[in-house]
Amino acid sequence: MGREVDLERLHTQLQQDNLIAISAVEGMGGVGKTELAIQYTQQYKSDYEGGICWLFAREFNIGTQVVGFAQSQLNLKIPEGLELPDQVAFCWRNWREGNVLVVLDDVVNYSRDVESYLPPPASNRFKVLMTTRLKFGPPIQSISLDVLSEEQSLELLIVLIGEERVQQELDIAKTLCQWLEHLPLGIELVGRYLLKRTDLSLSTLLFRLEQKAQKRLAIKHDSLQLDEATRTSTAKRGVEAAFELSWDELSKTELGQYSQHLGKLLSLFAPAPIPWHLAESVEQKYCENSGDSKEFDVEEVEKARTKLLDFHLLQLSQQQEQIYRLHSLIREFFRSKLEGEPDVTTSGST
Repeated sequence: MGREVDLERLHTQLQQDNLIAISAVEGMGGVGKTELAIQYTQQYKSDYEGGICWLFAREFNIGTQVVGFAQSQLNLKIPEGLELPDQVAFCWRNWREGNVLVVLDDVVNYSRDVESYLPPPASNRFKVLMTTRLKFGPPIQSISLDVLSEEQSLELLIVLIGEERVQQELDIAKTLCQWLEHLPLGIELVGRYLLKRTDLSLSTLLFRLEQKAQKRLAIKHDSLQLDEATRTSTAKRGVEAAFELSWDELSKTELGQYSQHLGKLLSLFAPAPIPWHLAESVEQKYCENSGDSKEFDVEEVEKARTKLLDFHLLQLSQQQEQIYRLHSLIREFFRSKLEGEPDVTTSGST
């Protein structure tokens, strides 16, 4: 919903004829990257006579999936005795005629998991579409997905629970969408939760979420979890679980734990744009008052900030330099990680 321009832009990127076209749909967990890829394959499938090969980049080895797809869907006979990279290369060389779309869903590590298994660069009939929480630069073309507008959020909520129910509490519905900060996954989960609880008003649900937020438990509320027993959407995880994937990957990077610490620190600020000099000031005071004799290092703080940006866990203001913000649900997620930790307070920051 509301992604028509992104779909057209993605198609334009993938139709380049010079070399293999690689486009990455980037964004925070729950923003709708996989759904956009699904909609693209449905809308433009007639442009790919050679087929659409969907691979799960996070769960399984890419090379093994390519070989398995070629054997089961294209009836290719792989010569015996070949190593996996050579098997994959054989598949690309012998793929059926026509343009081919290769979808790599949820790429975690491009150089480790993807690069060695890509189609040959000289073959411009292969088009590669990645979905990822990471940020890429040239030569990979990127489309960064943002949250929905207020109008689109309300439209999605109406699709889920009906126009009559939304109109009965229109102002509350708008406030609820704002509280979720228009994240598609959040609105979908809340909508499906309300759909199963016809006697629950939107105002009551919003009140309960706000009450949970005071205890740093909002992200764990049932309305933001995925009900596996009745799941019919393409969403695979609840909001907390979707963010947890990024949190875990962040921990594996250089300064990962420090980046996590910085995220938790930023969650203590008021839900408003954060001037970076204030964040640095708070972190410096934290270092001075902590019992582990940690010295404040401004470059280390900047590197940790970059990691949060890379994983779409922190956003840079487009209007002002050195102003940053947390999505409201990311903020609630970080706050839930503060259990057992003391608040860090400073004037104007909490």
